[in-house]
Order: sequence, then C-alpha cells, then structure tokens
Amino acid sequence: MVALIWVNFRCAAIGLAFALFCGVALHAQDLAPLDYARDDAWLALPGKTSVASRVPAGSGFSNLQGVAKADVFYIHPTTSVSRKDVLNTPIDDPEVVEMDAIMLMTQATPFNGIARVYAPRYRQTALHVYFLSEEEQQVPSNRAYADVKAAFEFYVRNHNHGRPFFLVGHSQGANHAQRLLSEVIQGQPIQERLVAAYIPGIPLPRSVFRDDLRQIPPCHQPAQIGCAAVWGSFGMGGGDDLMEWSDVVHWDAAGQRWTARHGAQMENINPVSWSKRQPRTPASAHRGAAPFGKTRTTFFTNPLAGLVNVSDERGYAFVSPLLPKELFDDGGLFGGENYHVFDISLFWVDIRENARLRLNTFLRQRDDVQVPLIGPTAALAVERGKPVRWRVRTATRASRFWADGLPQGLRLNQQTGVLEGKAHAPGTYAVLLHARNARGTDTAELSLTVR
Repeated sequence: MVALIWVNFRCAAIGLAFALFCGVALHAQDLAPLDYARDDAWLALPGKTSVASRVPAGSGFSNLQGVAKADVFYIHPTTSVSRKDVLNTPIDDPEVVEMDAIMLMTQATPFNGIARVYAPRYRQTALHVYFLSEEEQQVPSNRAYADVKAAFEFYVRNHNHGRPFFLVGHSQGANHAQRLLSEVIQGQPIQERLVAAYIPGIPLPRSVFRDDLRQIPPCHQPAQIGCAAVWGSFGMGGGDDLMEWSDVVHWDAAGQRWTARHGAQMENINPVSWSKRQPRTPASAHRGAAPFGKTRTTFFTNPLAGLVNVSDERGYAFVSPLLPKELFDDGGLFGGENYHVFDISLFWVDIRENARLRLNTFLRQRDDVQVPLIGPTAALAVERGKPVRWRVRTATRASRFWADGLPQGLRLNQQTGVLEGKAHAPGTYAVLLHARNARGTDTAELSLTVR
C-alpha cells in the first residue's frame, strides 16, 4: 500500500506477545466488547445529530432520512494514520474522532436522500499495521472486525425491523463489509433485505465471488440488486501505484485469514455506467463529484458534473483527466494518480442516483410496492429563460404530482408530472418532488440548477 508514512516497523510474533515485544499499548479496555446499545458507540444513528445529515454546500440536495424507506450501514475506512504505538486505535483518539467525521460526511451522505444512516465506531486497525506481514495483520484485523460484526448484529436485532438496507464500506471498511457478507449476511434471513453493497477501495479478486460469495454476485448492471459493487480509482497514468496496491489484504473465507492475492484478476465496475456492458464512459456521463481536500472554501461543496472520463479495465476504474489539486487533495497520503481517498466523493451524485435506482427495483421486485416510486434522477440543470420540458419518472402510474421549492417561472403539471415553463433567476434550488396514487405517496429530491 502506498502512503505518506512508510513505517519501518517489523515484529516476529502476533497476539499478546506481539504487542508486548513491539512496545505497542494494550489495555483491558482495548479487549472488552464495545456496547452498541450506547449512542456514543455510533458515529451516526437516526435521531442523533451528526454530519451524516449533511449535503454538499449549495448543492440543492436534501437530507430525507426522515421519510426514507431503507437504511444504510456504513463502515468508515482507516482514519488512524499517525499512531504507531497501538495495533487497534481507541474510538476516542482525537485524530480518529476528527477524521471519522470527515469520512462520514463525504462517504455516507450519498445515501441520505433514500436511507437512514447507521455508522458504528470501531477499534480500527491503525495504518502502520498494513505495512506489516500478513501474519502480523491477522490479530488486529480480526479485532477490528469483531467490533464491526457486533455493531451490525446489534443493528439487525434492534433497528432493521425488516427494512431494506445498503451495506457500504470503504478501504478497511470494505474489508470488514466483505467479511460481513461472507459470514453474517450470505445465507441468512437478513440477506433478503440487502439492496446492494458498495465496497470500493480494496483490490478484491474475482475468485472471492466464485469461491465464497456465491449467493451475492458482483454488481454488473445498474439496477441489479442483492449484489456487491467493487471499484478502485486511479488516474490513467497510475499503473505504477497498482504494484504496491496489490499488497492490500482481503478476507479469505477458505483459509480463514486475511490475505493478498498477487497477480489475481480483480473485480471492478465503472461507477458511472454501473455496467460491464459499458466499461468506458465519457465525461458528459459523469453525474457529479463532491470536492474533497484541504481548501475549506471548496471542501464538500456543490458537486461538479462532467469532470472525468472513466474506463473499467485491468480490475480498476481509471479516470482522466487528472483531478484538479485545488478541489481534490488527500494531503499527500497517497499521492501520484492513486485516487483512493476519492473513491466515493468522486462519484457522489452517481452513487446517489444509482442507489435510488436499485432501491426502487428492490421495492418493486421484493416487496411488491405499488407506490409511484420516483427516480432515479437527483440533479437537473436548465438554462435561464429557455423553455423547459422534463418529465418526472415513476415506477408505477401516479394520479397526482406536486413539487416544493421550484424557482419562479417553472411549474409541475399535476396530472402529467411534466416540469415546464422558463426559469427566471439563476441559482441552485432544493426541490422536493411528490407523486401519489391510491397506494400511497413517494417523495424524492431534485437538485435543480438554473444556469
């Protein structure tokens, strides 16, 4: 794995002996189970104030967790990058607290337009552990996973109540999500409620799906449900970065260990087309990236559409042109054309719309919902003073449409669901669309930009 800090740190044993030999702090509280009945064991819970309810500043998107028909269980990536005195970082470490909030805001929020957000804290594997041998990674990785598993099982017992859910994890979070799919979800009743898993940021061999996740296939079509979407983002010239990236471990169910598969064919999908039939997409198809970097004036602001071409090849998602440094800056953590930190934020709107498409498919196929489900379009741009004619799409027939927050000059036809007129004032508007029939009502967001 490429990183800002190369840790010159090697030990010859694992477990308690490993911790003592290396001078790594190990305390009784580090081994005791976390209590997920406590709100402070969670980064995000419905009703708890958190950045999971944020949307990019000035974007026109809406947090609709209060009316959401689904949940998302989100597992954050490695956010402990500086500490070298621990194997598993305490959840109250100041660096972790700060970075967890940043990742929650940039990675869980694509789902807050359709799902309630559940995000556990867990005693993550510290970054330096990823530079150790596979043997030395086993115990700390298992310890981190034990927390995640306990949190997910608590969610299933106490919060799910038969609701559809998404499983989302990035990097280390994707490691633990993959193992959850293998050990806790696949073949269990909860699998029937899985809309889809989004687990970018780890090189995951295709053989994982062939040999282990036989009931949870990789996502190869945009409306596919019960599947797992995997990708990793690099610049077109980032081939050199892939050599060390293949060292990252994944869960090997057969061997019951964390392992890397050098030279294996990796699973990947283009996170714009979401289709193996369309491996390459032009920038015009890119729905929007939420800026991520050190510049506070642009961090997590209005998503930028049409930013990158994407090519699904050699097991990764290669993007071009290079991302502008003033908008996407990981602080030198990976550098070059390794866009790992931006795996989700680079496709913020693409994920938001795709998740709604998959949820609508799930509700119609699995739950036989006849409410006029709206979607999947979440963002629309029109020209000031020019005629607009755009139809709200619904999965089943609606008898009435209406909208809140439309700019002056535009109206939504109540019978046809056609947005028409001429917008007078430029800006970005947070519009809420509503569709009703005899079975019920659906509400969806529309970020409407008048240029």
